Amino acid sequence: MTYTTGEGALAADMGHTSNTANSAAAGFFKRHGTLILLLAIGAGILCTFWFGSRYPALLKKVDDLPTYHPHSFVYSSELMTLSADDALWRRVLATFVNWVWSMRIGMTFGLSMGALLHTLFQIFPLKATNSVYLNTLKGIFVGVPAGVCVNCAVPVACGITRAKSKVETALGFMLSSPTLNIIVVSMIITAFPWQFAVVHFGLVAVVLLGVLPLMVKYMHNDATPIPASMPAPIMGDIPLPRLSPKEALKAYGMNLWKLVKTAVPMMLCGAIFSAVAVQVIPFDALFAHVGFMQVAATSMISTLLPAPIAMEVLVAHHLYLTQVPAAYVALFLSTLGSYSILPMIYLWREVSRKLAVGLYAAFVTLGIAAAYILQALLAAA
Repeated sequence: MTYTTGEGALAADMGHTSNTANSAAAGFFKRHGTLILLLAIGAGILCTFWFGSRYPALLKKVDDLPTYHPHSFVYSSELMTLSADDALWRRVLATFVNWVWSMRIGMTFGLSMGALLHTLFQIFPLKATNSVYLNTLKGIFVGVPAGVCVNCAVPVACGITRAKSKVETALGFMLSSPTLNIIVVSMIITAFPWQFAVVHFGLVAVVLLGVLPLMVKYMHNDATPIPASMPAPIMGDIPLPRLSPKEALKAYGMNLWKLVKTAVPMMLCGAIFSAVAVQVIPFDALFAHVGFMQVAATSMISTLLPAPIAMEVLVAHHLYLTQVPAAYVALFLSTLGSYSILPMIYLWREVSRKLAVGLYAAFVTLGIAAAYILQALLAAA
């Protein structure tokens, strides 16, 4: 007669339980492996960027703020030195090189994260509401901790819109990331009299929570569709929601390459524009008098300059310490780095020309309003 001992039965039960658990785990990863892989890549990109570059750099800017003397309005790291005695061509070249050098890490992050979000939201579409205001708030809440300058946020926004997600979410992210980051906010509050912070953040809130959603609502219906040369990647006959992790990685590589081909030329155009602008435009002459034409011209220029994150605080604080009229200090604080030629090109090419020009006009108006409102507040104090 054969029989099973208690120990043998227990071992058999444990083996069965283990096999069941392994089978369940295998089934879980088979169903969710692609999502887990993409989220893991995203976490790796974010942690590397935040802790290896962005927040250490921002904290260094906080330490340097009291004594910082900006080399330029558009770059924070100097690879190629220049002086006022250099020929114009060399000053333009040095500014171009230094801008690209200053943007290298942020743009690498923007490209890699933008392609990842493009892939992720194609496979797992981002849930959105019918409210343009709530969708904008979602973008703002994600953008605030991201710590990306508006220029490097362009590839991220591009990835979101190419995945057919809401434009207002992409723009909420892109415009809030450089202006509402907690370290940037703390720098503004501590570096300037309270009137500057009230005017700046009040006007930024009007643009982000009022002007932006309304512009998307009434201008995006006439949006230019994404060009046919940039189709959503479909791997053979397999629809994206059924992609395996290996196929998702291949789609990510395709999206990254397409984004590089689009964003890098945009970045170089921005570098050329900023290099010529800051070396040719006589800012000292503009600062000499607070008149509407001078203020308007300065706002039109500074809004287009593609500056790194927190550069507006460093530049505005330097202007404040060197007795430049407070109107121009407020203007630079509200416009430099809030928008630029890079998001304008992106919106013009891939979203809506009306929206590109409308947001530019909104930030130019914001700069003019900041200058005169602050001037009035200081006069009344």
